[in-house]
Amino acid sequence: MFDFKKSTVVGVSVSPEIGLEVAQIDYTSGTVIAYGRKSVEYSAVKRELADLDLFKETLQDLLEEMNIPKGSALVLNLPTVAFKVTDFPSALEITQVESAIEEELYENPYLKNYEPCYSYSVVNSSLQFNKYAYTALQKSTIIELVMSIKEMGYKVSAIDTSVNSVLNSLVYLNRVNTDPDTNWVLLTVDNGCCRVLSMLGKNYVDVFEEKISIGDVLSDAENYASVITAVEPILKNLPSKYLCVVSKTNVISAEVLSNKITYSAPIIYQEANGYLKEPLLNLSPLIDEEYSRAISLDVIGAAIYQDYKKTSPVSFNLYNKTLGDIFLMEQPPAIMGGKVVLSNRFLIFLGVIMAAIITVLTILITSSFALQNSNMKSNIDHMQAEIDKINSFIERNKEISSEDFDEGDEIRIGLNHNKNVYSYYTIVGTEIPQKLWLTYLKLGDETTIEGQADNIESIYAFFRSIKDYNPTSNITLQDLGLATAGPREFDDADSDDAKSILTTLDADFYKFRISDAIMKPAEEEESEEDSNKKAKKNKTKTTKSKKNKKSNAKPALPDLEVISQ
Repeated sequence: MFDFKKSTVVGVSVSPEIGLEVAQIDYTSGTVIAYGRKSVEYSAVKRELADLDLFKETLQDLLEEMNIPKGSALVLNLPTVAFKVTDFPSALEITQVESAIEEELYENPYLKNYEPCYSYSVVNSSLQFNKYAYTALQKSTIIELVMSIKEMGYKVSAIDTSVNSVLNSLVYLNRVNTDPDTNWVLLTVDNGCCRVLSMLGKNYVDVFEEKISIGDVLSDAENYASVITAVEPILKNLPSKYLCVVSKTNVISAEVLSNKITYSAPIIYQEANGYLKEPLLNLSPLIDEEYSRAISLDVIGAAIYQDYKKTSPVSFNLYNKTLGDIFLMEQPPAIMGGKVVLSNRFLIFLGVIMAAIITVLTILITSSFALQNSNMKSNIDHMQAEIDKINSFIERNKEISSEDFDEGDEIRIGLNHNKNVYSYYTIVGTEIPQKLWLTYLKLGDETTIEGQADNIESIYAFFRSIKDYNPTSNITLQDLGLATAGPREFDDADSDDAKSILTTLDADFYKFRISDAIMKPAEEEESEEDSNKKAKKNKTKTTKSKKNKKSNAKPALPDLEVISQ
């Protein structure tokens, strides 16, 4: 009893020497998991199944006996009816190539009365020619088989022919050297014919087919002579690195034949018949020992088809559009002019891509919301801190009432505190006599007013006005005298010294200082640094002073410096 899965791929093969075979092979380990066989009749003369209805019944019985589940995919291998390698001009369109292949197939003696279904593959290309290998079967037979298999509840995955299946098996079993630059020859012998295939690596270069008459009624010498006579003329014209002889008939031993053939290169052999001494593959313990050396190269090629075709440069599949509606109706819909086929694999791939896109978008959106939530939380925390601060302030001052605040008292306190400042601002703005100007004003805790006038009466009048506004102040007239100090240089661009500015006109004016600050000694009023600055200015501006004295224009008065505390 075999344990199959719904995704099981099973190889089904028909060969004249063995009959019907069914096998499942683990491609990676090279182990036969399941195997079964039954006898069916095949007409080598007509190259077709002798009784198609009986074959269908036999196939269904064998699949049921092996408990192969409904829905499994079957890869069919059938005896080769036509196999050819030919060149077509590179300029031909693919439709023209297909028409040319069909014309050649109609000349095949086994297909004259049948419409062919065919499969082709490009095996070599050049600027002038493309080399095609193609194989063909009777279309009506294939259609009936496909319909019967579907009625049984299975599906057809691919259909190949024995020439290609045998080659695929030999490569899979490492029985031949198929390096890309290796040219070699494959000779296969069955009950009805010999085929000689010229190979380059895994690609077909040419194929030759010769009928032979062999059988149990003839002696061994006659049977081997028949084969040698058919193939040696061909081999003589096909030099290569080696020749591989494969016998699929029990009448001919590949080992014996390889010793009898004359060839210019080494000869290796592979038995695919009753002469086989060792099993081709490992067998599952569930398989009867009697089948160990009976598994054919044909059924191996069918069972490994799905995995092997991924690495093979040449792949045939007769389950294709040449079958017409029986194939086309089963194909998934196509879009973009047939460039994109909506197969199950494509839809699964598309679903995975869409799921990945949705996942990425979900992550991005989630991250964006998380960032926004983080920012909002930060803002909320900041606002909560401000609210807590305000609540704390309210809590600390909750005993304070608006009735405790008197606007009038606050104004009176302010006026009383700044009475002197307001008074002196009023005097400066309204009580300055004519021909008196201020050069320095400082109001605050200490008051200092300095200025000049052209007569002493104006100075006394200005002082009396100040005392009248604030009789209780300690303000005094601390300095009074002539401002004349002799001629001095004057630079209009550097007039930061506003004291006795008008003495530049060589006129006599009075200077004064009114202050309630303690008078400092005269020698402290001018620092050593100020003296150095004045000396430097007087030295560098001699020329400009002389020019200014010759001018009739009066210099601009300096801006009033006001210092308020």
